[in-house]
Amino acid sequence: MRRLRLSPALLMLALLLPSPALAADGTCAVAVPGAARQWYFAEGYTGSGFQEWLCLANAGTEQAPVDVSYLFADGKPLKLHFDLPAQSRNTINVNATAGKAGDVSLVVEALRPVVAERPIYFTYRGTWKGCTSSPGASAPATDFAMAEGCTRPGFEEWLCVLNPGEQPGTMSLAFSTGQTLDLQVPASSRRTVFVNQEVGSGQDVGFSAHAGVPMVMERLLYFNYGGAWPGGHAQTAGPPSTTHYFAEGYTGPGFAEWLCLYAPTGGAVHIEYLFEGAASQQQDMGMPAGSRETISVNEVVGPGRNVSLRVASDRPILAERPMYFNYKGTCRGGSVTAGSDQLAQELFLAEGTTRPGFEEWLCLANPSGSTAQVKVDYLTSPDDQPSRIYHLAPGSRYTVFVNREIGSGRDVSIHLHSDVGIVAERSVYFPDFHFEAANAMDSLWWLSGVLGPRVEGSAEDARAAQWMADLLESWEFSVAVQTVPLPDGSHTYNVIASMPPDPALPTLIVGAHYDTLKASGSPGANDNGSGTVTVLELARCYAQMPVRANLRFVLFGGEEKFTPGTELHHFGSRYYVNDLMARGDRPDGAMIIDMVAVGTQLYARNMAIGPSSLCDQLRAYSSAAGIYLPYLVSGSLSDHEPFEAVGIPSVWLEYKDDPYYHSPADSYDKIDPAKIELTGRLVEGYLRSL
Repeated sequence: MRRLRLSPALLMLALLLPSPALAADGTCAVAVPGAARQWYFAEGYTGSGFQEWLCLANAGTEQAPVDVSYLFADGKPLKLHFDLPAQSRNTINVNATAGKAGDVSLVVEALRPVVAERPIYFTYRGTWKGCTSSPGASAPATDFAMAEGCTRPGFEEWLCVLNPGEQPGTMSLAFSTGQTLDLQVPASSRRTVFVNQEVGSGQDVGFSAHAGVPMVMERLLYFNYGGAWPGGHAQTAGPPSTTHYFAEGYTGPGFAEWLCLYAPTGGAVHIEYLFEGAASQQQDMGMPAGSRETISVNEVVGPGRNVSLRVASDRPILAERPMYFNYKGTCRGGSVTAGSDQLAQELFLAEGTTRPGFEEWLCLANPSGSTAQVKVDYLTSPDDQPSRIYHLAPGSRYTVFVNREIGSGRDVSIHLHSDVGIVAERSVYFPDFHFEAANAMDSLWWLSGVLGPRVEGSAEDARAAQWMADLLESWEFSVAVQTVPLPDGSHTYNVIASMPPDPALPTLIVGAHYDTLKASGSPGANDNGSGTVTVLELARCYAQMPVRANLRFVLFGGEEKFTPGTELHHFGSRYYVNDLMARGDRPDGAMIIDMVAVGTQLYARNMAIGPSSLCDQLRAYSSAAGIYLPYLVSGSLSDHEPFEAVGIPSVWLEYKDDPYYHSPADSYDKIDPAKIELTGRLVEGYLRSL
């Protein structure tokens, strides 16, 4: 066995480098009822498109020496040794320390009890982006079963088997679809099974398995749920049980929750749904031997419920709770857990973060008949361990937003103490802080496909403004809706979003108009839904991770001509600029995004009557980034005009040419998401370079 001992400098890099979120998704993990000296992870991959991490927490009062063994398919392990300080957590970059790319399993051996989790961020087959996380197994076993599994279109399932011992063994699998498989696993090695290949496509599948020597097994499921929510989830296999508890669960907008049951020997099943406020709902069902059932929790309990589950059966069964989601409209994916088969008064979670682009939640369930007082210690570093006390009513659940409890920018493990037995789960969503075209496209579908034409002064104009204001406020911006008068006595609106300014930093306007041309019948997908949703997605990115500038995001009403053949246009942007000048509020530049989803070339444009510094800087950044961004002089055709007229450096980004301009054909189906993404990533990159 090769042994690797990192130098202090390299160890700090391996442990402390931040985890880059490769894509929006989310994970969920059940709190374990005790720390352990050994942890086993069957799954692991460090090849192209995969970034693997190992999170370790030491809640004890003494330093814990730790050995981490990397087990590969060739049976030639590698060992890493380090010391884990008391009451702290560390994160190991498995890609950086494994020494080679490919399949890898992990065995953690500590002198004192610790808690471990293994997150993996990925782009599966170069297409489906997401994350999995698993707390692993604290000991090998010989019998396994799992309820969840799917080989339907858009789902690919894998089983990873680890034999950490010194003797080879055979793993015998029996799938609920009738197929069987005997898998030979050499000593100190892992093997991988592609379930789609074994059972065929179009199947919902559970399985049971028996190993001749103690082993560890995990199931990986990669998916594109509904063709719209890509991601993945992982779960360690275990034995059947007569009791299953699930603390997490939600049936609100954008969430689809399921309960999967697999009964190898049949049985009667009782399900209790626990809600906040001590309310509950019951369900009973019988299951034949070898049967598998999938329950839509959304349909059973109705929409908008925070719900925990307690599953009891007269014979041992398997239960899992998958959830697929579009979290806040900015984070698509799925998670799964097998829950817990016991209540505990002490619980641990190793992984967790409130870094920019991550949102963490702690879900607590109290199925008992007594009120629970729960003390939560948030372990961020040996000298920074905030604690909170929560009270749970009998038969209820409680939800904690960890970012709000401990602040942003922290990696955190959790140690829970309760005076009665409870269960806990931790969900981490990572909407990320980089521009994501899928978010913009979702917003564009609502704006152009659902709302449609947004003619200045109309009810749809007002509805669009309110929708944008609500969305920006949900990202914790300070939002003002400015009423703009129109020549006929009606009004349009400017929606203005900002954060508290830093007077030492420059102020930049990032804006777009959201209205459509009167009497054109245009739903305004490209003109200018595309610019509007690009600005909204840039605002979301800024809310997750600010830049070294004071940014104001402004959605202007009334850009289109009120009367053909006149200069009656740009009502929103002219009103806004006049108001700024009257108050002596002079921003350092304005970036206007208008029509960026149809055409052959993106241009940087202005009228060439004011300073070109912002336009020149953006083009220089674009050139350095390898993006061709030619300059094209413009007329007064977009909302850069009033800024440039008063000498504020301005630039208008536009793709040319759009054959559907100002027509009913300017619809969602004509939009090219790649053009929105290029524009958004370009502007985001420039702003982050300041």
